[in-house]
Amino acid sequence: MPDLSVVWRDWGHRLTSGDDLLQFEVVDRNQVMLRSAAVSGLYRLIQDERDHPPDWQVLPLSCFAVTGPWTPSRLAEGTRFRAYRRVHVSTLWAAKFEVWPTATFTDATADPRNEVHYDLIVAAGENLIPVDELRSTAKPVRQAARERLRPLFEKVWALLGDEQPLDRPHEGSTMNPER
Repeated sequence: MPDLSVVWRDWGHRLTSGDDLLQFEVVDRNQVMLRSAAVSGLYRLIQDERDHPPDWQVLPLSCFAVTGPWTPSRLAEGTRFRAYRRVHVSTLWAAKFEVWPTATFTDATADPRNEVHYDLIVAAGENLIPVDELRSTAKPVRQAARERLRPLFEKVWALLGDEQPLDRPHEGSTMNPER
């Protein structure tokens, strides 16, 4: 299992109301919710820095700013994603969603897209994620836990716009935005 980490990013791209965010479309939305719940603990340091209470949790959804060099196709290089959804940041802000500038690391290796990486905070609050229920061996318990989370995600998915197919990136690319 890889070692994942997330830090607040104070460098790279800074969002403005005119920017668009891209969120890669995942067919199985249950997996999106489960992944968000699973990585929630990685945000504890960021939450401590933001003075959130100790039992505060966040449900993050990884996104990227679309910029001149960071097109949807370039952002998808090296992934298996086939589609994405795109939204104006101003739409998210108007709906009172927070978007955090973050950088992600896998086994201490930075994601090359970190300069435009953001986490859309789907929800935040005390004892938000039914972690034990999501990990239960009883299928009905897991299903009920997912159903508790689903309305939170549905609010975001409703704002993200229509699914758009990706032009498949060139094989073997290094994700260098200068190309």
